Amino acid sequence: MSTLEFTSVTQIAAAPERVWAALTEPEDIRRYWFGVAMQSDWQVGSPVKWQNSPEEEFQDLGQVVLAAEPYHRLSYSWHLLQPTHAQLFGWSEAELAEYSKEPRTKVVFDIAAEPDGSLVTVVHSGFAPDSMMYRAISGQLTGSGGWGGLMKNLKILLETGRVHAVRPDQA
Repeated sequence: MSTLEFTSVTQIAAAPERVWAALTEPEDIRRYWFGVAMQSDWQVGSPVKWQNSPEEEFQDLGQVVLAAEPYHRLSYSWHLLQPTHAQLFGWSEAELAEYSKEPRTKVVFDIAAEPDGSLVTVVHSGFAPDSMMYRAISGQLTGSGGWGGLMKNLKILLETGRVHAVRPDQA
């Protein structure tokens, strides 16, 4: 069975150290990731926990750090589709149950130092053909900016200090 892969490359006028912090610090993440934060000690094998809003506790969605080389590479397994996705995309419980059967995937962030900042390559892989998660992360679903939207938000935050983190469905 063949698998799908999504790649996004973004030039950011910020040092690799600042990019790493934005990928690993909960409050930085919250600023460009539509209000969501992630938390981990970023050691291989450690959980990556999600928080959908500051009022909620961090949740373990089964994500695990796969690689952590500060300022160079970060990788973790990706969560499965959640009830928040069903709300966002208007899925029924039956549709969510079916889509949640998709295999867990992984995301890799490679950070390369450049003369004027960093080149950040995101590779999200392991999607089954016809994957709904692939459609979401690639921005093909109405209401999802996918990795393109997230990386745009990250670039704006790191280059200007401003936040443009508006959910695509709210734009």
